[in-house]
Amino acid sequence: MNPLWLGIDVGTTAVKAAVYTSEGVQVSYGESSSAVMTPAPGHSEQDMLQVWQGVCDAVRNALKTVDTTQIESIGLAAQGDGFWATDLNGKPVGPAILWNDTRAAGILADLSKQELTKIAHACHTSLWPGTVGPIYGWLKDNEPDRVRDIAHIMHCAGWVGLCLTGEVAVDFSDASIPFLDLNEGGYSDDALAALNAQDLKTCLLKPQSAETPLGRVSTEAARATGLPAGLPVSVGTLDLSAMIVGMGMESPGDTMMILGTTAVVNILRNEVTLDERPVGATAFHANGKTLTRILAPTTGAAAFDWFCALHPQTLGGETPAEIAGKLNALAREVPAGANGVTFLPYLNGERAPFVAPEATGGFFGLRSTSTKADMGRAVMEGAAFSLRDCYVSECGQLPNGIIRLTGGGAKNPLWCQIIADVMQTPIQVSDASDHGLWGAACLGAAANDKGAACTLAARDENSTVFHPNSTNGLAYDKAFAIYKSLSQTAQAFWAQTSKEKK
Repeated sequence: MNPLWLGIDVGTTAVKAAVYTSEGVQVSYGESSSAVMTPAPGHSEQDMLQVWQGVCDAVRNALKTVDTTQIESIGLAAQGDGFWATDLNGKPVGPAILWNDTRAAGILADLSKQELTKIAHACHTSLWPGTVGPIYGWLKDNEPDRVRDIAHIMHCAGWVGLCLTGEVAVDFSDASIPFLDLNEGGYSDDALAALNAQDLKTCLLKPQSAETPLGRVSTEAARATGLPAGLPVSVGTLDLSAMIVGMGMESPGDTMMILGTTAVVNILRNEVTLDERPVGATAFHANGKTLTRILAPTTGAAAFDWFCALHPQTLGGETPAEIAGKLNALAREVPAGANGVTFLPYLNGERAPFVAPEATGGFFGLRSTSTKADMGRAVMEGAAFSLRDCYVSECGQLPNGIIRLTGGGAKNPLWCQIIADVMQTPIQVSDASDHGLWGAACLGAAANDKGAACTLAARDENSTVFHPNSTNGLAYDKAFAIYKSLSQTAQAFWAQTSKEKK
């Protein structure tokens, strides 16, 4: 019998399920959509029962062409943060409040410097409204009846695990923000007190490694999904952690970047240095040992899309590849440094490597001779400079080893080369785009005693490595210095104008 592993990845807008051989070959795939509700401005919610139904649909789709008796294990990954709560009977206490919900912004704004420092010393994260603590504060003020019914706080992966097995759990990566003391491994009383959430401590679950077993598929879940009852299921994890596992990353210093609509720089660490005002987030690796520093600029490939949309006649197209090809044809003829044009990519404010929601984007260095090609190249370079800024702010220097790159922007070879030149290090792009699902499947197998997840994740993948051009590297050192100077000047300007508006 050829053993098969099932991975489930529950995103905000889609649920995916895939069955793999132990060599990492995907043999089947299923997907279903998820609806996000916005009942009021700033609110972002999902019906927890509908999310579970979406999992059932995706799994059933993935099982259509598979002999389910060959499936040995199930691994779970899902969107993180937000507020997913159940009562003593395991029933949802209202809809899930998602990671991108902003209703609790006022709770955060009212925190004192001392309170923020206590939180920072625990989880080394710059909080945002869509995390457990601020949302809980909002619920206490606005929906106290709902709060009284809460027995367990979990995350999306924990909810799916509960539906599959009847067992409740949280892994270290999902538990990291905002209450976990990353040095001690338990929940911080100081962080709980800073967010006025001391009474929530009894509802928080003890963190576990995602490589440990959660339970087995219940008879009820088997009927709903088409899975055999009794299949072992691993403790669910954060989708980003599953992606890191799927890439086989577990050593301190390993770095992965995502160039999607937004961008993310992920750097693995043995430990973090306490900071009263950390930038970005910190979460445990799925193994519960290594830490991941997460710096996520607000604008990644969205800047590329924005610029192309300004020129529908010359840069429009039916597909992203067609659009990218048109801009690349122009930008490829422009030298590194975009003929002196610099683009600050802060189209949606900024959150890493500095926090400035009032930040705006802009072009600098324009002359009467500047062209659309110069500006297009500057947009691509600006996003790459943002990634470099995050990395250097965290590590103090440029990388000295290969960096993995994924996301929609990674499908653009010119952009990948620009990033390699700006970062002055090789950039590796895999043809595979299922690392989150594969990582989840490997975690399920690890919890079923098949070995360490990152070791299991090793598989044959076709990939392209973009090697840095040293000549362009020198040009980009100068261009990045200009970018950094402009960014710092702009930050002072935004701060001043923000005060004047108040």
